[in-house]
Amino acid sequence: MRKFLVLGFAALLAACSDNSYDVAGGQRTEAEAPSKAAADSLKVALPQLSYRYALSFLLPEARLAEVQEGHRALCEQLGPARCQLVTLTRNDAEGRTGGALLKLRVAAADAGYFTGEAARQAAAAGGRVANTEVAGEDVSKDLSDTAARIRQRELLVGRLTETLRTRKGSVADLVAAERQVAEAQEELDKARSWQRELRGRVAMADVEIRYQALAAPASGASVGAALGEAAQGSAAAFVWGMQLLLSLAIYLLPWAAVFGAGVGVATLLRRSRPVT
Repeated sequence: MRKFLVLGFAALLAACSDNSYDVAGGQRTEAEAPSKAAADSLKVALPQLSYRYALSFLLPEARLAEVQEGHRALCEQLGPARCQLVTLTRNDAEGRTGGALLKLRVAAADAGYFTGEAARQAAAAGGRVANTEVAGEDVSKDLSDTAARIRQRELLVGRLTETLRTRKGSVADLVAAERQVAEAQEELDKARSWQRELRGRVAMADVEIRYQALAAPASGASVGAALGEAAQGSAAAFVWGMQLLLSLAIYLLPWAAVFGAGVGVATLLRRSRPVT
């Protein structure tokens, strides 16, 4: 009898121990399990966002190419798994104030660091941020719908493939099944490709950086050029005035000749008249 009591008491202690402690020996409460379940459900409900960053910098013309190359070097330091160069364009024509463009794909976890470092490098070169835009697109529904489509097509392909393997049905049914397998497999491949693209858009953010040169400040050379332009303008005005005077003289010359001839005739008639 005492042996049974000892065994029952030991079982009761084991049950209490199992309810109060986990396998690691830590105490466990009743509120802990619901909190873990809530955390798991919250984790599942987080939206899948695809981010796009658009930055614009105003830089001294002499430092524009340097800053752009610095941003490309920053991308190369992150490595191809975290940053990928998509497009790099720059107008290096001499005597022209051109712009530049840099398009990258940066890991979503590193996009904030990259854009902040890019702005710091631009400021160190004497530039400033002209525009900043961050946009996020929720692709959770697209991912969910695509996963469901993939499951459906996988079941269809498996069922049709089994029909072909067992060779049940007529020849026409088998031919139709082969055609349906091909179509379903094509749709399955497209859905998987779209799923990979969506996941890539969530994992990698699009970063677009535009560079524009600042207007150069006035210098001695520019002042001399302005004075030269003023002198040229004055000379052009003088020539225009002389042309106007010559044109006026040409128009008035015949009338002056007629008037002079009339005055001369009148003078001769006055002199030839006898004095009384």
